[in-house]
Amino acid sequence: MILLFVSVPTYAFIRMVQSFLSKKRRQVNRSGSVRTKFIDAFYSMAIICLLMIGFFINHIGLEGGEQMWIFSMNRVKANGYASLANEHVLSVIFLLILGMFSFWLIASQVALSPILFCVGSTVMILNILFAVIYLTHTAFTHDGEEFSVPLLQVSFLSLIFLYIARLQESLNGLLEKMGESEPDYKHSFLLFLYRISSNYQKMSRVWAICLFPVLILIQLILVLFGQRPDSFIRVFLDTSSFHYSRIPAPAPKVTEGDGHYLCTVSATGHSKLVKPVRAGIRRGSRIIVNRQLLIANAFENILEEYTPNCHKVIRTFYDKYGYPLSRHIQSKWSADLVYLLMKPMEWFFLLILYTVDHKPENRIHIQYSELRK
Repeated sequence: MILLFVSVPTYAFIRMVQSFLSKKRRQVNRSGSVRTKFIDAFYSMAIICLLMIGFFINHIGLEGGEQMWIFSMNRVKANGYASLANEHVLSVIFLLILGMFSFWLIASQVALSPILFCVGSTVMILNILFAVIYLTHTAFTHDGEEFSVPLLQVSFLSLIFLYIARLQESLNGLLEKMGESEPDYKHSFLLFLYRISSNYQKMSRVWAICLFPVLILIQLILVLFGQRPDSFIRVFLDTSSFHYSRIPAPAPKVTEGDGHYLCTVSATGHSKLVKPVRAGIRRGSRIIVNRQLLIANAFENILEEYTPNCHKVIRTFYDKYGYPLSRHIQSKWSADLVYLLMKPMEWFFLLILYTVDHKPENRIHIQYSELRK
């Protein structure tokens, strides 16, 4: 997931830059067009997958006007607001599917009729406009879901880059064909229209004219599926704590405790896998303890003792992202999955402990007990 999170926007940005290269460089790149089309298809599917995951996590978030909770011990958020109103998300998904279909259709380089080419390009532009609005909607400060907002931001940013690259390349191809020879139009008005269409600076106006009828068509289809006519607007307005939100966010309530850590939650999985060893005490509360949790806490104890500044940075990062992720682990099977995913980190922690501590097992066993000072 982290690899996709980094590689998807990087590749999309490189593709956008390549689309604006000189004509000579474009001809060189065209020699690998089959490979480029394959990679484009892979990354476009990756963007769709990231968007769907983002929408799923967004669905877990609080609706506009609901009350947020924070933990009393560390003031960490127990939940966050959905950045898109879930009642209207179906409209967004429909637009994104149409946009991706248009991207694949235009990228196929099949001879398209003028209407299909125009409609497909316009749908892609609508996707770009929506993505820009989302990025400005969620920019900088908000109380949104910790994972869905950055995931959707990266996905929409990647979509912008990839669609701009595709539109630019299709425009380059069109201009090259038109520049091969100027038709001998006898009628002055037809010649005037041709020169307008061949002018790069004028092309954006053609798309602007097409936006309205295509948007109307999309919205009429959505109305047939039970969506409101203004769903593309209300998906932003019916939220709280974001820039375009119109529902005031109530003051958060304070709940007891401090949330859960990933290793703490993973210890609640199936006992045959996670192997709980005993009960432990954490800030006055009784918790289940397994060896993975003991090792993780002992490693943090080492960091706190020898590198307090580094420990502070890591703890701040983990408090920000570990708590929100752990509260989505609500079954033994999901706890088992986290336990398995944390195994490589457990081995790394154990290696560090055995490297720097002369009695590592003693440090491990006193965690979450009254013996630890």
